[in-house]
Amino acid sequence: MATQVNQDLLGKIDKLELSDRIQRWQRAMKACPSQIYVDRQKLALESWKETEGEDIEIRRAKLFKNIVENVPIKIQDFDVLVGRLTPGVIGASTAMDIVGDYIPGIWNDDGKIRISITNNGILSRKDLEILRESASYFRGKTAPDLAYKALHSLVGTWAEDYEEAKGKDPVLSTGIFPGTSATVMWKKILTKGLRSIINEAKENIRRFTENQQNGIDKVIFWQAVEIVLEAAINHAYRYAELAENMAEREEDPIRRDELKEIARICRWVPENPARTFHEALQSMAIVGVCKNFEHPMHCHPHLARADEYLWPYFMQDVKGGKIPLEKAAELLEEIIGRWGSQIFVATSSFRQTHQINYGIHNVVVGGVDGNGNEVSNELSYLILHIIGLLKMSSPTVSLRWNHSTPSWLLDKGLETNMKTRGGIPLFQNEEHVIASFVNDGIPVEESREWFGLGCVQPVVPSRVKHSGCEGAGTVNVALVFDLTLHNGVCVVTGKKLGMETGDPRGFKTFDELFNAFKQQFSFVANRTLWLARAVREMNEKHLRLPFMSSLITQGCMDAGKDALCPDPSFHIFVMQDRAIVDTADSLFAVKKLVFDEKKLSMDELMDAIDTNFEGTSGEQIRCMCLAAPKFGNDIDEIDSMVRDLGKFTAGVIRSYDNRPYRNFGVVREGLSWHYFGGLGVGALPNGRKSKEPLNDGSISPMRGADVNGPTAVIRSVLKAGFDEAQASVLNQKFSPSVVRSPESRKKIAIYTDTFFRNGGQHIQFNIVDTKELLDAKVNPEKYKDLIVRVGGFSAYFVQLSPEVQDDVILRTEHSL
Repeated sequence: MATQVNQDLLGKIDKLELSDRIQRWQRAMKACPSQIYVDRQKLALESWKETEGEDIEIRRAKLFKNIVENVPIKIQDFDVLVGRLTPGVIGASTAMDIVGDYIPGIWNDDGKIRISITNNGILSRKDLEILRESASYFRGKTAPDLAYKALHSLVGTWAEDYEEAKGKDPVLSTGIFPGTSATVMWKKILTKGLRSIINEAKENIRRFTENQQNGIDKVIFWQAVEIVLEAAINHAYRYAELAENMAEREEDPIRRDELKEIARICRWVPENPARTFHEALQSMAIVGVCKNFEHPMHCHPHLARADEYLWPYFMQDVKGGKIPLEKAAELLEEIIGRWGSQIFVATSSFRQTHQINYGIHNVVVGGVDGNGNEVSNELSYLILHIIGLLKMSSPTVSLRWNHSTPSWLLDKGLETNMKTRGGIPLFQNEEHVIASFVNDGIPVEESREWFGLGCVQPVVPSRVKHSGCEGAGTVNVALVFDLTLHNGVCVVTGKKLGMETGDPRGFKTFDELFNAFKQQFSFVANRTLWLARAVREMNEKHLRLPFMSSLITQGCMDAGKDALCPDPSFHIFVMQDRAIVDTADSLFAVKKLVFDEKKLSMDELMDAIDTNFEGTSGEQIRCMCLAAPKFGNDIDEIDSMVRDLGKFTAGVIRSYDNRPYRNFGVVREGLSWHYFGGLGVGALPNGRKSKEPLNDGSISPMRGADVNGPTAVIRSVLKAGFDEAQASVLNQKFSPSVVRSPESRKKIAIYTDTFFRNGGQHIQFNIVDTKELLDAKVNPEKYKDLIVRVGGFSAYFVQLSPEVQDDVILRTEHSL
């Protein structure tokens, strides 16, 4: 049944505007340059030198303690919630103690440190030397460095060569480890406080000693938990002391009272259970920033299912009349805005896969609870409204759809999409997600508590998910097909990466080509998963993250295990098989043009591909390839090809023997991976030229090829199914007129609802005019706030690379 809500409260929410305080923060944020702060790195290096010879878990705990108890802190004039990674409004810390010498340009003397595709970070010469010292010290000693060394002993340079060809993502140097992108157990933290978890660790140690148990590493982990959680509490105390000192000097009585309130709250949370909505958000702000301090590249906090765990506080304080709605909204605006604007220093490959360097922080609204009850409420509605007011490219916002999703939530989601324009929120069919987890053996009560991680990836909070960890994130299906066309050689790099499956010029039937591809894919996927296992075994020897581990899932605390030490009982694994549509379109073009209609010989097609369709004959052949039937136009034969190919690649991944752990699942998300993956792939028979981006999303049609309207696209998607994947991303671009009026928004609401009721998994809408995008590319200064959906995340259009800008521009603009 539809959730019953207070319609008067929804009406009041609709009238809310951003407070003056939040507008001051926005102006400061936009005026502030991106700055790299070295304080965390300096303290990390200091601690690591002092603890040499101690246990790795304790060393990492002491490193964390040294950082959070000594890093400079600041309370900005517009802060009511405190807790920032750097003293600046916009600032980034570094993580060389985790991944080594990873920052592009650090050894250049031009003073420019590129931290994203289009953005340089500010750094003084003195600070640069501090980073260089740290990079030199940690180079060759980190988990990724030592993993690469181990892989080299197994397969020579194959792993590096495969990365160079964009065969997989992420590369090890991006620093993605199990759990680093996950949220924490907010419900436990808010209702019990960190002190209770410290006591839990102490009790576990007491029982271990009293019962003379085995496995001393458990005790060491629990000891590390005590160290890091005490340090986090002390971090809050530092803000309390700072606020008290500032209050003594503050002349404005209103601000003085605010500072005193900050001090009072920080002396209570996160150490103790939150008692109010304000305390809950302050507890989250401190815990979130501490998670970031431990690993600033990827340990971004997520609000996740805030409308579920914050609901009791909201109901008590707002619906109970203890604080005005405007105050609750301002507090939410502050934490959403701060986390959505947190930046980090990205590696070269990460800049290509993500384009931007904002942490992909995720907020989820709607959906069912563990008992299957729809939990959408007024707080869900308020969160969407705030997202529409802030108009930021981050966070990613996920609206969980099910058959009981109330129309007011879906309508508000589309209204928010109209305001943000760039695919915010995304819409995800949670009935498919839940069924996927249940089919993989996760109890239904746990499966229902899923939330979106990063772009769109579903995660259950009871498990540590290996997604992209150990370098087993994405296998580039289009590259595998390219290897098939060139007998195992990557045409872009010239290096042999695959099997010798034969020269396709000599193939007599389409089945020979398809079978050769299947052999190549099985070889590449299995080798990638095998090497990932070796990396997994290396990582736990050289890195631990005790703060994150103590808070992301109960399994770590119960087992006495860091998240980097896999446990079959609560670790799960997934891999992505991307560029399936590109490969299916290419296979179908070869089948049609060469083997069925015989309009081309394989020699003619390969000559055109190997010359990147150059010359008159090459361009003619490319036109034939582009004209071949494409996915997304409701054509049964090609839609079936996409379906069958998806089932095959997923079957290979799922069949890999991962004992004693669960076998790998499959997820197909977005990012800007299609740009990254395309850089390693030569020209394809679908008409795409060498190194051009691949298809966006994971089940989106080739840009510009979906010519039969938006409903034809979703019919193709429904036929392709992709039921074997936990999530699959479909991007669609619509004219702004589609959501301009309540009547037109109703039409797209029906469109979305119908798609899901027929089995669709995921959909997100770019509400943008192509002419506007073209003008934005020429006149970026006029469009600094223009947001577009890239793959599974949103970004400011002017911050994207020209290639990705063109990719968005060339997507078909639909109307209803």
